[in-house]
Amino acid sequence: MRASVQSLGPFRAGAPVRRADVFALLTLLLAWLPGSEVRAESEAEVKAAFLYNFARYVEWPEGTFADPQVPVVVCVRGDDAFREIVDETVEGKTVGDRPVVVERDGSGNERACHLLYVGDGVSDARSLLERLADRSVFTVSDRSGFAERGGIANFFRAENRIRFEINPEAARRAGLRISSRLLRLAKVVE
Repeated sequence: MRASVQSLGPFRAGAPVRRADVFALLTLLLAWLPGSEVRAESEAEVKAAFLYNFARYVEWPEGTFADPQVPVVVCVRGDDAFREIVDETVEGKTVGDRPVVVERDGSGNERACHLLYVGDGVSDARSLLERLADRSVFTVSDRSGFAERGGIANFFRAENRIRFEINPEAARRAGLRISSRLLRLAKVVE
């Protein structure tokens, strides 16, 4: 399946580069480079900003969104305090022309999500990944080994910074295309 041009995000060929796009990419880059200082009030706020930027640099398959006004749904499961921070971070923001909304993901509701954060409070992460195997859901966690076990992205700490790893094969199985710009900043998991 090919993604529609509309879902390609800010870096499709011939598209004008907006200041907000450059800022988002620089934020990701600064958080990745050793020795750089990204000021944030908390680790949770840094992770919330990453979640928003993940949504900006991922292409969902054609037909994922019923119409152009359907929002990008970010779900947070197992961590209500983090969900509130994510909600504050993405409030009023868009991915392309789509609004971004945050929902608390109750058990069984994860199929309505485009991006799903799996918190430490989730005891069935493995079965959750199995249930989502045929769905175009970008799964993220900060559990050690999450991306190795089939999740798409995983946060970890290195050099006193928040980093992330991405499993491109898991993304491909989910029908998602990840921007090469984002992959260059990630530790790739195979």
